Amino acid sequence: MVDAYYTTDESHYNECIEKGTIVPTKDWYGKRFCIEDFLAGDHQYIFMFVNDRYSIFDEDGKDNTFGFVLDAEALVTESNALVGPDLLNEYRALLNECATFSVQQNPALKNAQLIVRGVLAGAVTEPGVAETMLLFRTRVSELQNERRCRGEAALKRLRESTEPLELLVGGASPSPRRAEKTERKPHN
Repeated sequence: MVDAYYTTDESHYNECIEKGTIVPTKDWYGKRFCIEDFLAGDHQYIFMFVNDRYSIFDEDGKDNTFGFVLDAEALVTESNALVGPDLLNEYRALLNECATFSVQQNPALKNAQLIVRGVLAGAVTEPGVAETMLLFRTRVSELQNERRCRGEAALKRLRESTEPLELLVGGASPSPRRAEKTERKPHN
């Protein structure tokens, strides 16, 4: 069972090698995280793909990803990693539900999509945004608890699941020195 951490930033990749630890990129916006991930508190984790190859190719077909292959089961047992599906689409649906609920509670708000845009922009003083963010934060933890697991349940899921999974590693990150460096292969 393997897990992989990839980046498209060669300097970030080299920084991980130099530091001896895999660190998330500092500029999360538009790179490793979406705003919904940040609102859900997932910015505290390093995301890794299980049995999946993340690649971004340039216009010449060159693979511009750099990364490491690690033992997913060891990450669960040694780093207490979370296992589950990517929740981004569920976060987006939940955010829309929360905004719609805010409008239902206060019809003067009128437009759920304006509230969603306000949440994504961080405009907490706009009508309905603070209430929607509070509701989202409450409900997102319930969603995460339903869809992610740790420990023995995570190991079982890794071994048996047919759905795409990711590992979320918090705290002490894995060492790339213990990981196998992935080779960039030309795109055919």
